[in-house]
Amino acid sequence: MAITRRDALRTVGAGLAAAALRADRPTRPEDVMRPNILWISCEDISPQLGCYGDPHARTPVLDALASRGVRYTNAYTVAGVCAPSRSGIITGMYPSALGTGYMRCRAQLPPFVKCFSEYLREAGYYCTNNAKTDYQFVHPPSAWDDCSRTGHWRNRAPGQPFFSVFNLEITHESQYRTRGEEYAEKSARLKPADRQDPDALTTLPPYFADAPETRRDWAQYYELITVMDYRAGDLLAQLEEEGLADDTIVF
Repeated sequence: MAITRRDALRTVGAGLAAAALRADRPTRPEDVMRPNILWISCEDISPQLGCYGDPHARTPVLDALASRGVRYTNAYTVAGVCAPSRSGIITGMYPSALGTGYMRCRAQLPPFVKCFSEYLREAGYYCTNNAKTDYQFVHPPSAWDDCSRTGHWRNRAPGQPFFSVFNLEITHESQYRTRGEEYAEKSARLKPADRQDPDALTTLPPYFADAPETRRDWAQYYELITVMDYRAGDLLAQLEEEGLADDTIVF
């Protein structure tokens, strides 16, 4: 029987409670619900999404996803920069506890620390990462079935549940500072209505100089968030096309 994302989220708590009550009984594989998991990440943005009330954000795909899911309103990062934060996400531990809090370090993880994808693989999941890691440590081969630009759930065995990460790098700070033909290529997918007027922006952070160059960067930042929204939509559309949407939890 197919399950919806809402059903899956609703049953997780009840399932954990039931598992605790029957901890003395052996668990059969057919008793364990294993929904697919699609994890979409982007880089270097704050909550500049329509579903978080930003007046300039044009993110209809993620707004629609949020409207029928769970939206976190009290979430905080474990570090003020990308790579240490990524180490916290993949291990579930604070960078300060792992020694991964210093940008561009290469920490040596203690033997008892695993990437959480390793636990999913042990549970029978096909785990892919497309494709960035940047964890501040070298991840073990056991972390992923496929960690590459071609990593995709489609390469799993028939009927196998999947955990697939897609890192949408278009919002990285290096991207919205490009100009001319390079930026035109990155933003080619945008429609005229998706474009931002630098002079109309009212949410310029107070620690930025209010100069034409800053406003141009900020407008391009918003535009590339919209490009990211399109790309997230591509992944969700693939789930729909393959009949997987009702069996997949999307983060």
